[in-house]
Amino acid sequence: MGLSLLLCLSTACNDWCKGELQPKTQTLELTYIAWACDCANWATPDDLTTFADNEDDELAKRCIFIEPAFEDLQLPDSLGYSNDRIRFTGRFYENKGFPDGYSSMEEPEPARVFRYTGFEVLESNYRLVKEAL
Repeated sequence: MGLSLLLCLSTACNDWCKGELQPKTQTLELTYIAWACDCANWATPDDLTTFADNEDDELAKRCIFIEPAFEDLQLPDSLGYSNDRIRFTGRFYENKGFPDGYSSMEEPEPARVFRYTGFEVLESNYRLVKEAL
């Protein structure tokens, strides 16, 4: 158990660490949070409301990594800015881990990983960021 946990905590986490995909397909509205780390950075509206002012980093602990089911579903560079809102359809892995292709020089905590098969942009802040530059 200890060895497998150590392997799962590494940034080279394989699919077997995350386990199988849960059977239930879900649609989640997620908001991007630009943390100052390589941590999971997508949060549900409920978690944003409930834990935004929590001093125990509960919001960070509840954030989600996302993973496209197919390469052509990668989010474009114009998405992933602070407060971007996207509706994703997909399934969670059974265990916490890291998305496929994830790498980091830090040692972030593993988090829930949502493998999405589709997405719809609800709000993008790309233009606001470009105009500020």
